Amino acid sequence: MALELDPGRCALIIQDMQNASLTEGGAFSTPESRAHHAEQNLEANINRLADRCRELGIPVLHVWFIVEPGSPGFKVNAGLFDAVASSGSLDRGSWGAEPSAATAPKEGDFIIEKMRMSAFHDTKLDTMLKGFGRDTLILSGVLTNMAMSHTARTGADLGYYVVFPEDAAGSFDGEWHRVAVDYALQNVSTVTDTDTVLAALA
Repeated sequence: MALELDPGRCALIIQDMQNASLTEGGAFSTPESRAHHAEQNLEANINRLADRCRELGIPVLHVWFIVEPGSPGFKVNAGLFDAVASSGSLDRGSWGAEPSAATAPKEGDFIIEKMRMSAFHDTKLDTMLKGFGRDTLILSGVLTNMAMSHTARTGADLGYYVVFPEDAAGSFDGEWHRVAVDYALQNVSTVTDTDTVLAALA
């Protein structure tokens, strides 16, 4: 069955595309992850989606993980959060917290900050989507097994129709990505690819 999308109901989420996870020298960037992202054609696919969404007037929302310097009020109750706090890699104003140049926001895009894995947790995302009248989410970004999976689950719980073009997402390597898609995301989203999403928006 062909994917059908109504541009008037869609929003594009671009999540955690920050230097810390994507760029050489980033705390969470490794040769394996960068090779995987290159194989996915990650940045190019995200840009293809974003450019088409902008043309159609579909909201493009960038979600960034941002912690205040020194991590005040940042609860360290899991390994991931300990890594964020101890490295300072996502501190506001740091190089690691800055968006990757390849997928940086453009005029008319929106920016949402978070301090947890899900883009919905204690953020304005749900309020903005409802304000825009959007109930269909196109998810892109990193990491497939963490932020992407958490956001897809929460979105589904909140009643959103979640579309996941898997070649516009990436993880630590191809194996991490594949496991997250096959054992998590396929249960809470429509797993597809960038070409199919673009065709559905034509």
